[in-house]
This record gives sequence, structure tokens and C-alpha cells, in this order.
Amino acid sequence: MPYLTAAFAVFLSALAPAPALEASEPEVHCVVFVVGVDAKGAFETTEPDCFYSVSEASAWASLGLPLMSESLMSGDPIVAMSTFTLGTHYDGFNGTGSSISVVGSSCSGGYWNTSTSWDNRISSSYNGCARLRHYDFPNKGGQAENTYGAGTTDNLNSLNNRTESVSYHSS
Repeated sequence: MPYLTAAFAVFLSALAPAPALEASEPEVHCVVFVVGVDAKGAFETTEPDCFYSVSEASAWASLGLPLMSESLMSGDPIVAMSTFTLGTHYDGFNGTGSSISVVGSSCSGGYWNTSTSWDNRISSSYNGCARLRHYDFPNKGGQAENTYGAGTTDNLNSLNNRTESVSYHSS
């Protein structure tokens, strides 16, 4: 099994998550990892790991550190479920403000229900998949609005600050 080198351990300590912040506090950037999918397609995720900078959150998301560190010793298959950022959701337009990234392994229509701290808060999203479909209610309910183009950040119009679930699609 691979082991953590001293240099990697120092890198890990530099990326220690910040505590979750209230909406009235400074920007915070969080990451959740998909660890399963229920029978209806809803993602089961980890609790958010939050940071004070986008670069720290991006580094955490790209390395899958919380899952990798546990699975390196146990051989746990969770790592395979979280391999890239499906989408990053922002509370400001054009990818500004606080954010939450959903890290998973598939753009096949599975969906994430926002936490209460992210209900009706999303104004723009970075698309890690070809299409993100934002819904007015949990479990893909109510009105929907798509954002298109993997690698792009798009603003929401009719569902600005009205999203409670998001599904991730390859086309």
C-alpha cells in the first residue's frame, strides 16, 4: 500500500479544512464528495470540508484527500466514486462569492440535494459536466433551468437564488 511521505504530510496539514461559516461571515469555499447514490439517483455525500480560499478548496477537491487518506490504509472503494468536480456552485454571479463543489465520478444524471445552508442561494455554476440542470425543489422537483458547456461558468436566470437540487449530465 502507498504511504504518506513527510512532504505530503506537510502539504496535507497546510490544507486542513476551515470550520463551516455562517452566511454573514467572509467567503467560504466548501467541497462535498459523492460516496454513494440511492435508488432514485440522489447522491449520498460527505459532510462539507470548507476553506477560506478557492485554491485550497480546489486542491482538496482535485486530490480527494479526505477519502484518499482513509482508503489508502483500508482499501475502501469510496475513492473511485469521487474523481472529478461535477460542478461548483456560487452564491454570486460569474463564479463569485462563496462556493460549494460536488466531486463525483459520473455525469449520468445523478443529482445533489442542496444542504439547508445552500437552499435558494446559487446564482452561478461552473460546469464540470456538459450540462447541469438546476431545480426549484429537492429531488429534481419543480421548475428547471440548464447551464451548458463543460469547463464554463454560467449565471442562472429564472432559478437565481431558487435552486434546491442539481443533476449532472454528459449531454
